[in-house]
Amino acid sequence: MEKAKPKHALVMVLGDLGRSPRMQYHALSLLEHGHYVSLVGYAGEGLIPPLQNALATSTSPEIGEASCSFRGHLHVLRMDPYQPPRNNILCRILYYPLRLASLLYCVIYTLWVQFNHTTHTELPVDIILVQNPPSVPTLLLAYIFCIWNGILRRHRPRFVIDWHNLGHTMFDLPNSQASFLRKTSQKSLRAFVKVYEYTMASLADAHLCVTQAMEGWLGENFGVHGRHVRVVYDKPPLLFCPTRVEEQHELCRRLNLEDQEGVSQWMYNMEQEQSQAQPDFTEKTLFTQAVTKNGEITSVELRCNRPALLVSSTSWTPDEDFSILLEALDILQSKVQRNLSAVTQQNVLSFPRVLVLVTGKGPQKDQYVPLLDEFNRTHPSIKIFTLWLEAVDYPKLLGCATLGISLHTSTSGLDLPMKVLDMFGCQVPVCAIGFDCVAELVKDGVNGRIFQNGDELANQLFDLLKGYPNEEGGGSELEKYKLNIRGMKRWKENWEESAQDLIVGE
Repeated sequence: MEKAKPKHALVMVLGDLGRSPRMQYHALSLLEHGHYVSLVGYAGEGLIPPLQNALATSTSPEIGEASCSFRGHLHVLRMDPYQPPRNNILCRILYYPLRLASLLYCVIYTLWVQFNHTTHTELPVDIILVQNPPSVPTLLLAYIFCIWNGILRRHRPRFVIDWHNLGHTMFDLPNSQASFLRKTSQKSLRAFVKVYEYTMASLADAHLCVTQAMEGWLGENFGVHGRHVRVVYDKPPLLFCPTRVEEQHELCRRLNLEDQEGVSQWMYNMEQEQSQAQPDFTEKTLFTQAVTKNGEITSVELRCNRPALLVSSTSWTPDEDFSILLEALDILQSKVQRNLSAVTQQNVLSFPRVLVLVTGKGPQKDQYVPLLDEFNRTHPSIKIFTLWLEAVDYPKLLGCATLGISLHTSTSGLDLPMKVLDMFGCQVPVCAIGFDCVAELVKDGVNGRIFQNGDELANQLFDLLKGYPNEEGGGSELEKYKLNIRGMKRWKENWEESAQDLIVGE
């Protein structure tokens, strides 16, 4: 069979490229199949390691054989749009016009000026793959770019929309206490964006949807259906996998969690609990210990009384109510203490210390930090800390976790949290808050649990963590969930089966 001719794909997202994993995975899959990729988005966080290595300017020593085959086939164009202030009424009135003007300038300058100076390929653009949302002005300008190329270069690119969510639902509905003017303006803006999305949807050559619910909604409301519409579920790439104990030890050393407030006391108590004869350990973390022989590390093992590690990745936005997790942990602490006081010597409750690590950045983080500090001062056996990790360390942390927590709800009720897929890739069960289509991903009692409020989450955590880590294997619920997660389809296979032909075309 003759090898397909390489094409040039423009992958575009009006957001931080480093925080747009699905679009990065699209770019990586296109590169792996011999195509050239121009990746356009905001400046910000770094790319995933395989894409970073694919850049012609990369000096990374981690480039393997697979990466070398497409090194230099990727070009990245970063935008830095103006963010207007919103600190007074005049600024709030002018915010959307100024923001729109800034976005128009950035996208037009990037596509019509900077893009003409890309050096990684002389091929014309064959495909424009755009993330939605944001819808305005991305979809319109991407379509105009297609038409412009078709007229002036007689080569019209294929216009593909990847529906992560609905753009108009990102604009909040006014609350009942808002003024008449505010209610009218918000409703009008939301209605305008919905009509805009409807119009642009009809102009696209193909559509990718993150859920079956999204595919059904587009067909019913936007008239988008047929062979050019397809569900492409998020799946974890191979870099998300369980972390080897040696890597866990190295990561824990670098994170240095033992210096956090309250954790040093945990370390002391853990030493007192290990009364049995132990080999010499030169390095100890909360979770691991290194065995030495003749002054050299010979092996690393997990500590038998290590805490349970809960990981939650959040964007610190209103659609992820972090107070639910704080409420659940508070209830969990009280529940553990009540049960400890009730057990007898013949029926001893074994419940671990619980460390919760929250990754991510977002607008509401600062308001929660004081609440977390207060929580840590009043809860001796549960601690919660925030941290931000490099792209290469995030999968390693997930691979160390006992359990994942997802607080993501959807503005449309039609998208799914990709962070849950990352956790599943690392064989970590997840407790996820319930919303309309979450059951397409988290099967309650099969690969995790679904909760509706803090009280339900607290009960689930108590049941799942009781006996950990002594009952980690065998017939524990956590182990059953892990077994059900193993062998799940990965991004590469899923993309080849569901997305490749729709994006690339005939």
